Amino acid sequence: MLYLASSSTSRANLLKEAGINFEQIFFNYDENIKEESPYLYTQKVVLEKQKQFFAKHSNFESVLFADSIVCIENQILTKPKNDEEALKMLNMQSGRNISVINAMILILKNKKIINLSKGDLMLDHFDNNDMLNYIDSKLYQNKAGGVMSEGFHKKYIKKIIGNQSTILGLNIEILKAFYDENN
Repeated sequence: MLYLASSSTSRANLLKEAGINFEQIFFNYDENIKEESPYLYTQKVVLEKQKQFFAKHSNFESVLFADSIVCIENQILTKPKNDEEALKMLNMQSGRNISVINAMILILKNKKIINLSKGDLMLDHFDNNDMLNYIDSKLYQNKAGGVMSEGFHKKYIKKIIGNQSTILGLNIEILKAFYDENN
């Protein structure tokens, strides 16, 4: 059995769709890490999640950690803290190309897999009323950059470059290549 050390519903849905038997462990992480380059920042956050998790749960095997950020021209967008921040992030994304960077650590009995994946979205301009309704719905919460490619953003996506599952928070193809439930 795989343990998903994440509260992300998107990641849980990706694992379900892939037919991977897992248990989700909700754990609050301190993600307060000095921002650097988007790639380095994402790697540091996921390594810190691993460290914090195993400090409290040392007896687990087959654990998956992941983190995602959104960036626009190397500017990191993490999870919006409130409606005002979400609106600012959405306005930054409207009509632009954005990148979703995902870091993953898979801890197995005899190996550790670290992966960094990137997917890009080419977005159309957002309708202002749609943005305000999305913010009022609070669905942006707990989403990197407030991005919900399967929801609000879906009708504005002109093109996806890369892997859809990376955009959703986990490169499921890489995970499936290395994870074997019989391992």
